[in-house]
Amino acid sequence: MPLDHFGGAPGTFKNRYWVNASYYELGGPVFFFDSGEQNAEPLLSYYLQEYHGLSATMRLAKRYNGVAVLWEHRFYGDSLPFPVNDNTTTEQWQFLTTEQALEDVVYFADRFTLPSSTQSQNPSVNFSSAALHPSLTPWVWIGGSYPGVRGALLRVRNPATFFAVWASSAPVQAQVDMASYYKAAERSLTRNCSADWVAVTKYVDATLANGTDAEQILLKQRLLGARASSPTKNVTVSLATAANTSDVSAAGVLMDPLDFYQYYGFNASLLPFCNILETHNFIVDAQEFGLAAADSIEVALDSFLTGLVQINYDEIPGDPDDPVADLSWMWQYCSEYGFYQRGDPNNPLSIETSFLSLELFQQECNNTFGSGLPPSPQVEHVNKYGGWDMSPSNVLFTMGEFDPWRTMGLASIEDNSPHRLPSVVVPRCNEAPAYPSFFGLTHANMVHVSDLRVLLTPDSNHSDFRTVGFYSPVSQEPFYSGLALFELALDEWLPCFGADKTIQSVLMDRRF
Repeated sequence: MPLDHFGGAPGTFKNRYWVNASYYELGGPVFFFDSGEQNAEPLLSYYLQEYHGLSATMRLAKRYNGVAVLWEHRFYGDSLPFPVNDNTTTEQWQFLTTEQALEDVVYFADRFTLPSSTQSQNPSVNFSSAALHPSLTPWVWIGGSYPGVRGALLRVRNPATFFAVWASSAPVQAQVDMASYYKAAERSLTRNCSADWVAVTKYVDATLANGTDAEQILLKQRLLGARASSPTKNVTVSLATAANTSDVSAAGVLMDPLDFYQYYGFNASLLPFCNILETHNFIVDAQEFGLAAADSIEVALDSFLTGLVQINYDEIPGDPDDPVADLSWMWQYCSEYGFYQRGDPNNPLSIETSFLSLELFQQECNNTFGSGLPPSPQVEHVNKYGGWDMSPSNVLFTMGEFDPWRTMGLASIEDNSPHRLPSVVVPRCNEAPAYPSFFGLTHANMVHVSDLRVLLTPDSNHSDFRTVGFYSPVSQEPFYSGLALFELALDEWLPCFGADKTIQSVLMDRRF
């Protein structure tokens, strides 16, 4: 892959991809699954080999006799133009941009042929006769989260390359200020749990900002002690440790229950905590308006800390860190996407500490990358393709009702969004729905990327709040409803792909 598609800087690098051609017949489409900001290799068994479940990519490949491709993004996994670590220079980071990464897949699509090693997957088909250029074969993009954004951008940017797109949970509006992220979680809470969480957050923020030194240190000691303790172990943090802990670190303890919300949602990740909070660990009856309103803020705080101890979030392993992915994605949001998930002191329902400020996020970016970073994320590099107002043809947008990233997607209900409404009516091929409508589906009660695969057999990679890829394993229904709607759309769109009449006749025959 060329290092630089635009400026002529010399150099190439190896970009990884995987192919499953088990269902391929001559004339079938290419179904391209983008792994986005992560190492793609762990996704292989789930998305291209359907380990313990089904994937949309392979179900579509089977239905339409297509070939499936799993793609790894530059600067992630082993697709590294340079080593990614604390010594990566700002000159090297300049090659990790939205435009360079989009052009990678266009470059790939223009040159893709089936590797000879895949012939054994499907011996009955002569792969050497396959005409897979986007001018001859429809390429269909599938991606969730940031990969969903990339698919939507490419349908606007390169419609001759990608004929159709399924963009799941795609935050297409890049925005520096994303105080809205935790609004989705707050909306999912029971009203008494929300009331107490809001009250405790306001109390902690106010005490750490305006309380006496003694009050601040004692509160930090309680917060840090709750995080360190467990149902079988009571830990007392020293006053010296508490005094040396920053306000944002101490107040951030209140957000521990939110660590797994994005993929596991309210019922799995927050309801157990709320039940303890509202009953003081099942000692008292829950109150309709919360403990703070019924009794006092001190009672609510004490019960909140009890919930942290009983759930013991600090001991839940979750997904392991990937230092390459963490650093590369940090460069991307610091340079172009923003998405600074700050606390908003002006939001009367905020459950996030206001010590997480825009200035703090920007300072962390500056400290990590230095002078080569723009003063603020250049979100216009992304939003020039339409952002909240984009209306591409041949794109399905799906999202979860309580997905934090919905707030930056086409179905956003935030005050500054255009408040567009999805429609499940399949648009005609190559025709965008009439604005402000868009072709899409909102999955009730769901969170982030709940529909691009389904887990049918539980496994260890999806226990203890872990997951593989961008995938919410909490419900099976969104996969089937999302897939069915996209199949209806492809049944309408694929026959109009006009470059090869043979493809048209094959696809018409494949209609169910």
